[in-house]
Amino acid sequence: MRMPPVRAVRRSELLVVAILSAALSVAACSGDDGGPADAPPSGDAGASTATDNTPPPLETTATLGKVRGQLPKGKRSKVRQQVAHAVDEWFDAAYIGGDYPRTDYSDSWPGFTTGAKADAEDDKSLMSNFDSGRVISSVEAITRKVSVDVLAVRGHAQGATARFVLKFRTVGGVKDDDVQRKTEVRGRLFLTPSADGWRIFGYDVTKGAVA
Repeated sequence: MRMPPVRAVRRSELLVVAILSAALSVAACSGDDGGPADAPPSGDAGASTATDNTPPPLETTATLGKVRGQLPKGKRSKVRQQVAHAVDEWFDAAYIGGDYPRTDYSDSWPGFTTGAKADAEDDKSLMSNFDSGRVISSVEAITRKVSVDVLAVRGHAQGATARFVLKFRTVGGVKDDDVQRKTEVRGRLFLTPSADGWRIFGYDVTKGAVA
């Protein structure tokens, strides 16, 4: 049976970004169409040289969307890379990485603020593979895309929205041996810069089965 899409919106802290955005009178400018982010890939770069038939890990395609405000080109590329890396860490910790069958998702939200992590734990069946992890034996990513919109003030990035699509294939290994399913997670993550890198403070996410 195909599970219906599930959605959660957690973005109360967006008020800060909304205030900054309202203060800007400039029009949104198109960003670059950069390729895959230069942040560390989610898998081992040497895996592609393996002699077995295991496909190399799928890297995330990250592009820059709209930039509101003035931001030098060099900083745009850096923001794109850093935000995509934060999203990648969540992809791997919550859905793609780890050993399956799996029941522990306590470390599934790296880079989330304290409040956002608490929200994600409440929505763990949506924000991770908690709903199916105990009955699957493997996960393979088939689509990883991120587009980064940036809000800049006086030449510095003050906020970002990561619009993403993650699709993956799972194989049942406990109750549904050899049954393959495809799942799509898509939506937006809202991020703010910090001394420790970009932090996810809110999200608008849907998750459901796809053909």
